[in-house]
Amino acid sequence: MRAAGQRCLSTDVRAAQTAVDRLFPTAEEMDSGVENERTTPWRSTFDAHWPEFPYRSTSLNRITFHPVVLAMAKSFLGTSDVRLYMSLLTAKYANQSSGYNQLLHADFPNHTILVPQLHERFPQLELFIYLTDVSEANGATRMVSRRRSADIAVERHTLPFTEYAALYDDPGIANGLAGTIVAYRPEVYHRSADVTTPGARRIMMHVSYRPAGRRVGPVPGVGVQGLLARVAQFRSGERPDRARPRRVPPARPRLLGR
Repeated sequence: MRAAGQRCLSTDVRAAQTAVDRLFPTAEEMDSGVENERTTPWRSTFDAHWPEFPYRSTSLNRITFHPVVLAMAKSFLGTSDVRLYMSLLTAKYANQSSGYNQLLHADFPNHTILVPQLHERFPQLELFIYLTDVSEANGATRMVSRRRSADIAVERHTLPFTEYAALYDDPGIANGLAGTIVAYRPEVYHRSADVTTPGARRIMMHVSYRPAGRRVGPVPGVGVQGLLARVAQFRSGERPDRARPRRVPPARPRLLGR
């Protein structure tokens, strides 16, 4: 996982934030408890219809193909011939449960039917592009260094707390200002965390690129079935506070761990 902490998208991010305010309620609207067409869809992250590319906003489409984003994709993937295969927006608010997404997991089952080969460069690249400031207080993703998970078989795409408590208690916090880009490989373990602080709102764009010759992309159902089959195992764990799953929502393969 690497992060570009500077405000590298500056003007374009500010334009995208204006578009975001039309798509998502403010933190104050959500905290008010009022139910209306702006707030109700976001009370549960799993029932929300996340905006996807192409967006009804030139500024949001521009972020997806921003020169900085493309330069990162080409650099990490080691080729100038890259393809976008996913771009969507997600939002997180205070007291909005992320349910089983709190499990440490790797994303590759939702992108390809093949287990990543660790000797490969980047088989595909996943990016978080922050459209709000993101911190521990408003739901920054917890990510585990590949150095700490080097001894775990890569095909284990979900990790129970009962076996990997140390990774749950001390993962990195992927925080950054609006405009930060977090880049990671599909086998990097990470998890989301619930937000309890009033006034919190975290919005980011998820963007994935691949080399032109590599056929990967969202694979509905693949990997999710294995995850759901293990839920009973995780439910029996003695995970305190946040990381213990509370319910199994309908499968939304692209949204694991956000």
